[in-house]
Amino acid sequence: MKNQELTQSKLLTLFVVVILLISASSLPAQNNSIINVTSNKYALQNLLTGIKSDNEGVQRSSIYFAGKYRIAESESALIEQLSKEENPSTRILITLVLFEMGSIEGLDAVKKLALNDVDPKVRRMSTHIYNEHLINDFDSSITLNK
Repeated sequence: MKNQELTQSKLLTLFVVVILLISASSLPAQNNSIINVTSNKYALQNLLTGIKSDNEGVQRSSIYFAGKYRIAESESALIEQLSKEENPSTRILITLVLFEMGSIEGLDAVKKLALNDVDPKVRRMSTHIYNEHLINDFDSSITLNK
C-alpha cells in the first residue's frame, strides 16, 4: 500500500514537472534590439549585409543569428530576402526565423510563401510553420488550407 502511494506521488510529481516544462517552452520570447546583444556599432550593418550576401554560408549564418537572438531590426531585410531568395533551403530557414520572431508582417510573408511558392517542399514546410502559429495563437480562427 505504501509503495503504491509512493509510486502515485512520483507520477504526480513527474506529471507536474512535464506540464511546467511544456508551459515554459511555449512562452513567447521577446525580440531583441541588436544593442541588447552587442555593443559593436557595425553589428547591425554587418548582419543586414550578411543576410543579403551572395555567399551562401555567410547568408545562412546571418539569418540563423538574426533568428537565434531575435534581432527585431533584421525583420524587414529577412522579408525582403524571402521574396527574392532562389535557394529553397534558405527560404525555409527564413520562414523559421520569421515564425520565431512572431510579428504580423513576418507571419504574413510566411503565409504568402506557403500559398504561392513554386517549390512543393517550401510550400509544405511553410504551411506547417504557419499552421503552428495558428495553433499557438489563441485569437486566430483562420486556417491556411486552400
